[in-house]
Amino acid sequence: MSDFLISRIKDYIPLTDSESRLVESLFVEELYKKNEVLLQEGRICRKLYFISEGIVRFSRFSDGGEKTFVFKDEGSFFTDHDSFMRKTASKNTITAVTPTNVFSISYENLQVFYNELQYGDRFGRIAVEQFLVIVFNHLSTLYSETPEQRFIKFAIHHKELLQRIPQYYIASHIGISPQSLCRIKKKMLKQKIKPQLLSLSA
Repeated sequence: MSDFLISRIKDYIPLTDSESRLVESLFVEELYKKNEVLLQEGRICRKLYFISEGIVRFSRFSDGGEKTFVFKDEGSFFTDHDSFMRKTASKNTITAVTPTNVFSISYENLQVFYNELQYGDRFGRIAVEQFLVIVFNHLSTLYSETPEQRFIKFAIHHKELLQRIPQYYIASHIGISPQSLCRIKKKMLKQKIKPQLLSLSA
């Protein structure tokens, strides 16, 4: 499983054989059951994670209910960046949507990663930038697109997740109720939009 981790890091930066061995010594494998919490709101996030198998979601309570705003799946790095870097209480909860295997690295070991690897700091910058872009784009769509447009975009870019994530999480992610999502899907099916969606590339 660590081969997947190493290959993904190499997508960001080059690694020598000795650096690869160092990376393997710095990360720890963790297993989570479906619906198990990796990070609870109010706790300090002390790890950066890599998903080798499974899906997690970021959520927080807002307007009297839980809102899901990010999903991460296989091959993704993630953390609660603000809590992790500033050592402050997290405003988010991170939960395993499915049985999930991750490799985690502590803040202290991440500093070793940055300092000992020739391009370690570049990896950190790129990974953080990519995650922040995802969050920003999602928040932008909530205010600029209709629920139907948001679902179509989600279906196009995350087709492989549609059958793996409960519908009520997807509804929460695009900012509507599960009942509204059901109506949108029925409308799309009636208008024969769904087959078109399935033919689109992610």
